[in-house]
Amino acid sequence: MFLFHKKDPIIHLMQHTLDKLNSSDAVALQTLDADTESTLAGLPQETKRQQATSALRSAIAFAKSEPEPQGHIFHSRDPLTGITQSHIAVKPESLIDQLQDNVIPELQAFGQDNPIVWIPTGVLAILDHFKPKAPFKIATDKSRLILPDTCKVALLADWGADNIHAKRLGELAISRGADIIIHLGDIYYSGSQSECETFVKNWPLRGSDGKPVVGKSFALNGNHEMYSLGRYYFTTVLDGLGQEASYFILSNNWWQLHGLDTAYEAFSLGGAPNSTTLKPQWDWLVGNINSNPGKKNILLSHHQPISAHLTEFGQSYPLRQEFYQLQSATQTRAIFAWFFGHEHRCTIYDDSKTYFKARLIGNGSIPHLPQEETAAEKDNTLTSTTPFVAVNKATDDEGGTVAISTFALLSFDKDKCTVEYINEDGSPFYQTENW
Repeated sequence: MFLFHKKDPIIHLMQHTLDKLNSSDAVALQTLDADTESTLAGLPQETKRQQATSALRSAIAFAKSEPEPQGHIFHSRDPLTGITQSHIAVKPESLIDQLQDNVIPELQAFGQDNPIVWIPTGVLAILDHFKPKAPFKIATDKSRLILPDTCKVALLADWGADNIHAKRLGELAISRGADIIIHLGDIYYSGSQSECETFVKNWPLRGSDGKPVVGKSFALNGNHEMYSLGRYYFTTVLDGLGQEASYFILSNNWWQLHGLDTAYEAFSLGGAPNSTTLKPQWDWLVGNINSNPGKKNILLSHHQPISAHLTEFGQSYPLRQEFYQLQSATQTRAIFAWFFGHEHRCTIYDDSKTYFKARLIGNGSIPHLPQEETAAEKDNTLTSTTPFVAVNKATDDEGGTVAISTFALLSFDKDKCTVEYINEDGSPFYQTENW
């Protein structure tokens, strides 16, 4: 029934939509012409059709090149594919009811030419892909908040999946006494309106009014939120949590926690010369560090600045270069630690090989295979990936085929911080760290 969990049905639906647009199918063109919100609106029909088919062809090619998940859910790294998954996932039962027959959904998607259901679904996904990007919000003093001298901060990453794994972690964070909860980004499949609404509804830290506790509930921007170009992250999510912008700071006399946006412009904090939109964030970060030279700085972001895997290590190059710029701009060993997600793994990197304590906690809800320990890889320039000391290889109770989900719990006590890595079954991953 859950077509949106599988790779082949998504590709088939996109191919079916492409075929209909190529043949100038009446229902496909009618859906395309009814659009009033995307950047295609107002263009000649043939121009809209050509741009739509071009986007689809690129998405299909990318999706086909992605690895086929074995025993777990497919989450595409292609924006249009992710949006298509969201469009199917939001109302699978109603789509099936409209068909009014007993053919299984897979065959309905593959074999039945049902223009009432599948063609509009595919075309509407394309139109969402062409809608304008949300404006970036600039933080003010409202985004400077106090970190209590003694408190517990739970960090969840890649958690916005509305599944049993996410719910277990949320419940654990509350049961372990989290005073503040921060999500490091990714609401699946594409940060659509319904997915962002569900994310806020599922938020674990809630007050007596049933709403997320403002000032203690935070969510960073992720690449999946930007598949919908941030339209619902910057409205539904930020408004729902009472959060002003996609970056903020929590600080006391000893520590500064910097929540940062690396997704609005992928793998960037705003330090690059052409990163004009994010420059306010960059200036904010540099200013906060320079104004408080005696405090330890912990960075929180969605994207990884380093990686133990060659492809992901290469992708993180721009963010790594900005870190070097940050070192220069602050004239200090600016960063004490950096927590991040994006990769659906949990890795403790080797502190002796990095400029900061680097911790990947991206296994917050998405079913994935257990991580394998491998030697550091090198690319053709002999640049090596980042060495690590531990990876989470534990599996959950789903037959031993799916890796377990994890979150980090930071317990602050004045100048001390204790870090625990807690699996969804309550067991610890790695040793408790005392910083």
